[in-house]
Amino acid sequence: MANKVFKYDGLQEPAVIAEYLEAVRDGFAKGAVTLTQGDQIMELLPKGLVAVTIEGKLKGEDRKLKMTFRWKEREDECDVLDAPLLITPRDPSDA
Repeated sequence: MANKVFKYDGLQEPAVIAEYLEAVRDGFAKGAVTLTQGDQIMELLPKGLVAVTIEGKLKGEDRKLKMTFRWKEREDECDVLDAPLLITPRDPSDA
């Protein structure tokens, strides 16, 4: 699969950002997050476990809040909870 990047940089009012965050929340709940700007479209399908990183920074008068979500998209859904790790002790003399 070829690498694709969707990037948006812009200034928005906090109320608009809140709407974006609600759309992301709804997308995660429904299993699909679609990013669109002009003719650029990217659909992301979060499945299984999602790694979450939240970072806040204060530097002088600047403030930064960064949220990152990472996961693997696979044809066959890999659900860790359906296939738990089992470790069974065995006596070597049973071989």
